[in-house]
Amino acid sequence: MTRLLLLVSAFATCFSVCAKELKPLPSGSYSVASTNMEIADKHKDMTDEDMQLHLIGDESFLGGTKYVSDLLKYPDSAWVVDVKIPDDELYGPVSDETLDVVSYVTYPTQPIANPSPYDFPFHNSNYGSFVHMLSPGEKPRLATAQEKYPLVILSHGSNAHGIYDIEHANGIARHGYIVAVITYGENRTHRMMRSQAHTQFLRPLITKAVIDSLLDSSEFGPFIDRDNIAISGFSFGGFTALATAGGKVSGEEKSVHHSLISAAVATAPWTGGNYSGQDIYAFGEQNIGLADIDIPIITLFGGKDDVTPSDFILPAVKQLKGPTYVVELVDQTHAFQEGSWEDRNNWELLFLNAYLKNDEEALAQLKTGISMRGGNGDRQLFEYQNLLNTK
Repeated sequence: MTRLLLLVSAFATCFSVCAKELKPLPSGSYSVASTNMEIADKHKDMTDEDMQLHLIGDESFLGGTKYVSDLLKYPDSAWVVDVKIPDDELYGPVSDETLDVVSYVTYPTQPIANPSPYDFPFHNSNYGSFVHMLSPGEKPRLATAQEKYPLVILSHGSNAHGIYDIEHANGIARHGYIVAVITYGENRTHRMMRSQAHTQFLRPLITKAVIDSLLDSSEFGPFIDRDNIAISGFSFGGFTALATAGGKVSGEEKSVHHSLISAAVATAPWTGGNYSGQDIYAFGEQNIGLADIDIPIITLFGGKDDVTPSDFILPAVKQLKGPTYVVELVDQTHAFQEGSWEDRNNWELLFLNAYLKNDEEALAQLKTGISMRGGNGDRQLFEYQNLLNTK
């Protein structure tokens, strides 16, 4: 007993002495390129409102749909996956159908003498430009043909889309990662305002299909390190990250996950909430469906977020069985301020380097870093840190 108390005391002393503010990593050194997302000329002057509907997906009362795949200039050069939905009641009105899902892939490439940036024709193109897109028929050239790169999947929130993540993806790819950004377009599946609960099961199903398409492809499959694949998501995308990593949606055993996911970043993840006086949990009662996840997870949340509240997120995190880290973005609502996105990106990159690149220095910083320099207020909650299964 005395020895245990001494160990606990030493652990607490280490954090009080060793815990420190971390310096963010500089921008990565790789050149980056991406698959093609060019919009056809006849659509480039589309209103922002109509473009938004195509990006999030839209379904009219007459049965017609809108989706970004309808607008692509070179659909055969874009990353479009036809996802077959199982004939199962879990998937509601879209069971036994096929959905086309558009993603773009950003990757480290050989230096480009004359890059041709492309601004996606939408007011939110200020979230970054495609640095250099592959031309029709052109194959990707990875920075080193003999090297394999970790894969990172980016999953957006509800009523959002992948265009928000252009510069986010570029920033990760510059550090030597292949990054796939999915635009789910799930609003086209809601069918006359019927229950949207099926989208909770669709998300990990679609994500798995996109991952498998990359692994099976001749363009990227040979260059992906299959032992180091992560998913990072915000809000409903954070829910998607946890579900794809192995969380049982609504406690349902048939919920789809991907066995090759080896780490996950869940930012403001939806894990449930109180609706009309009733507690609803995303992963079964008390989120017990997260207990099967034994891979490294870092969770970031806003201290004043009432959309994905911390009083649901923090108990859910305790269900995780693998290495676990929790960071509070102080005083942030669900709509993070710019500096807090900066903090998220820095914690995310540190975590990815630690667990996808086996960077021992990054792992040591992750274990002891109290906050990130710059950005807004943030702090790691060490009381949630589970290191029992850490490398």
